Amino acid sequence: MRVGLGLALVAIVGSVYAAEERDEPREVVHLSPRVRELPPSEATPTIERQTVAPFLNEYRLIDSRATLDDTPYVVAGEEGHQLIGSGDRFYVRAGEDAARSRDVRRVIYRPGTIYHDPDSDALLGIELRAVGEARWVKREGDLDVFEVRKARQEIRPGDRLLPYREEPLSLTFSPHVPDHAVDGAILGVPEGVSYVGRHTIVALDLGRRNDVTPGTVLALDASPVQVSDPLEGGTLHLAGEPGGMAMVFESFERVSYALVMKASRPLEVGDGVSTPERSVLTSFEAR
Repeated sequence: MRVGLGLALVAIVGSVYAAEERDEPREVVHLSPRVRELPPSEATPTIERQTVAPFLNEYRLIDSRATLDDTPYVVAGEEGHQLIGSGDRFYVRAGEDAARSRDVRRVIYRPGTIYHDPDSDALLGIELRAVGEARWVKREGDLDVFEVRKARQEIRPGDRLLPYREEPLSLTFSPHVPDHAVDGAILGVPEGVSYVGRHTIVALDLGRRNDVTPGTVLALDASPVQVSDPLEGGTLHLAGEPGGMAMVFESFERVSYALVMKASRPLEVGDGVSTPERSVLTSFEAR
């Protein structure tokens, strides 16, 4: 039996080698391209759309008073009414360009916070907050008639109209640190909260003039604390402590908006903004 089994094995092996020598057809494996999914640590950091997208039409920034003066504005409601609500019609004084773009969806804004440079007090920008939406109805003489589609609060004379931004920004960025040292501060929190933590949107006194663009990663630091020397007198400045990290998602000439991605301690308006170590990019987590 063992001799017979051995002869059978020899026969099988011999037939395999014989097949290889005859170049018999072999099974062909077809390769095709496919998408390779990267783990979060290797993917490009993104900002969650639901975190930022509502903000993009909720707030706008105007660089100067002259630019604000050129935007269309509410004159009055029908019959001269000063308070206008949902479904009401109202009159708008607009330039020729605005009148020609009648099919554009409009957001009604109210001028709010005015940002100034903390050191020179120079105007950095005027923040606008949405109070409603409107659609164009008709032209009457020198004025345009609009109808309120949505009203978050009563619309008043002097409120401004700007086109709605359908897809204003890409929320996928290539994170980078500034090529040079920057030194700034948190100007404000558009939502009006006093506590600044993770996923809070903040306004910074840095913009395109500082080479701060969408995707710029910045360090957030607590402001230096002033204390009195208990023995020798005089004022001492205690260095600020590292507080977190933020990524800019929209920038203007002198102001930018950033989302706080990391916060190791509570932050507040006036805290510092600076260039982080380049090594932070290797450990910057995708959100």
